[in-house]
Amino acid sequence: MRSILLVSSILLAAAGNAMAADAASVEPGFDWSGFYVGAQAGYGWGDVDSHNVGRETGVTDWRDSWNANGGLGGIHVGYNHAFNQLVVGAEADLEVSGAKGAVESDYAGLVENQIEVQGSLRARLGYSVGPALFYATGGLAVARIETTYDGDADRWTHTKSGWTVGGGVEYALSRNWTTRIDYRYTDFGSFTENPATDSGFNHVTELKTQAVRFGVSYKF
Repeated sequence: MRSILLVSSILLAAAGNAMAADAASVEPGFDWSGFYVGAQAGYGWGDVDSHNVGRETGVTDWRDSWNANGGLGGIHVGYNHAFNQLVVGAEADLEVSGAKGAVESDYAGLVENQIEVQGSLRARLGYSVGPALFYATGGLAVARIETTYDGDADRWTHTKSGWTVGGGVEYALSRNWTTRIDYRYTDFGSFTENPATDSGFNHVTELKTQAVRFGVSYKF
């Protein structure tokens, strides 16, 4: 995870220097076709909904919702193909996340959730207007989620897949460099745990997140 953050920082810093040094103009008919790599950083906020279910009775006697928020950053790689102003492509990203949140449960003690790392594989569909590309995106999302009960006394980890959808705008700063800002909504589905502090019950948790990201890309 540290290596991802390091690469992201290097790419973001290098992009600033390179774009400042690149005096090449961007023509109105900018060609979006080609491979690209880049880095992104942003902030995410999540909704955690959880309830317990009796292992023998099926009865629920606890239910709560809380937020899991924090910064995120990582790298991305993708490919675009332009058909005049219509641009289609695919993109993959990998990020470390600081999104976490906690609640005090009546039965299981302090319950804390954290998204440690996440990634996605998405299609992109855009429409270019001069050097600007307005796009929608959606596809598969995957995250590694950690839950602790009673202050690290009981720890659970899950790798969950779900779906993500969103959109944004990307702007060509030169022949090779672009910058972007986008928004995504992600649903990681649900996972079930049986904490030692509430061993007679399964805890079923659902996680949905939203995030805004700023990024830079180098187009080959």
